[in-house]
Amino acid sequence: MKPIITVVGAGFSGLVTAYYLFKAGESVRVLEKSSRVGGLLQTIHTENGLVETAANGIRNSARLAALCADIGVSLQATRREARRRFIYRRQPRQWPLTIGETSSWAGRMATHVGSFWPRQFETIAEWGRRVMGRGAAEYFLAPALGGIYAGDPQRLSASLIFRRADLPEELTVTRGARAKNRGTVAPAQGMQQLTDGLFNYLQRAGVEFLFDHDSKPERGERIIVCTSARAAAEHLAHVAPEIADALQRIEMLPLVTATCFYPPSASHLKGFGCLFPRGEGFRALGALFNSSIFEGRGPAHSETWIFGGALDREIVQLSKEALGELIANERARLYGRADEPLAIYPTYWPEALPHYSIDLERLLINFPSWPSDLALVGNYLGGIGLSQIIDRAAHVAGRFGRTRGINPTVREGS
Repeated sequence: MKPIITVVGAGFSGLVTAYYLFKAGESVRVLEKSSRVGGLLQTIHTENGLVETAANGIRNSARLAALCADIGVSLQATRREARRRFIYRRQPRQWPLTIGETSSWAGRMATHVGSFWPRQFETIAEWGRRVMGRGAAEYFLAPALGGIYAGDPQRLSASLIFRRADLPEELTVTRGARAKNRGTVAPAQGMQQLTDGLFNYLQRAGVEFLFDHDSKPERGERIIVCTSARAAAEHLAHVAPEIADALQRIEMLPLVTATCFYPPSASHLKGFGCLFPRGEGFRALGALFNSSIFEGRGPAHSETWIFGGALDREIVQLSKEALGELIANERARLYGRADEPLAIYPTYWPEALPHYSIDLERLLINFPSWPSDLALVGNYLGGIGLSQIIDRAAHVAGRFGRTRGINPTVREGS
């Protein structure tokens, strides 16, 4: 009988890790300290439309497409109008740079052919000014990355973000092949449909799930920890103290999201969303225009406003009422008129994302080596985003098989 591999955590990371282990022929059980799967991902169905508590979509890849076809979850592409993206500079613009800044950027890009890639421990602010120029760095690069990483440009690691950091072999993951249909995709009924689909597939396959379970691992147990860095540190403290200590030192960032519904007649822009450079005086990092991104997110007009990150840690202390007032003021400035919301659904995450800072780059470069019977899957390991979690899960599943002397290659579409 094959030794069981224990996956800790039944969030998205744990579910896809269990999936690839099963596809590689392993015996798997999943431990979850709460009573539900999905972790941060949850879709709430309201009378006005869908509310996502975390990601509203995922970057498509051949690996994702094969997984979803296997578990029976269909994916929908974004609407055509979602190709339009805005950055606010005195008003929402699809291109926020002046003619002079655009020319400066083009000239710099031409002269940096041999030195385009970031240097070790170079911040995004430093890299942007060196390669793109100050205007492009402040009004294009910083807000674009702020909407993804929520970090401080003066501390964000350019090498980590562009995946050029010299990481240990255990953290080096090959990106999955591109999908035929590129871009962001999502299940028709929201992101929870994906986690529920994985859970149902694994249950039918005989994978054991233990809920409300918080036991610690024993030495020699084959285990893959798929939780937040903080939770992983607590779980591994007595079997891998050096790794636990490193995980405890990872800085986490708070986020607050608020999905707001308005009458269909309310003012709105047609596009994916709008990002707000810090110098424009908005507290929000950005706003997603849900009604323009995917079909079926109504019937009301839907937007998700995003706050927090490294430069606004106090946002999680804001009450729901104060948050509603803040959104009303910033939305009126965005559109030039006020609209009364039908409903607002806020979600508070005191520790939502790892800060992809120079400190994290140094920590990962010098990350303690781990034994062959232990692995980690999480968004703090050099790749943020659900699509990169899938890549790491497939990589770890293959590595665990090789440690038993077999070669359970996890193929695209297997």
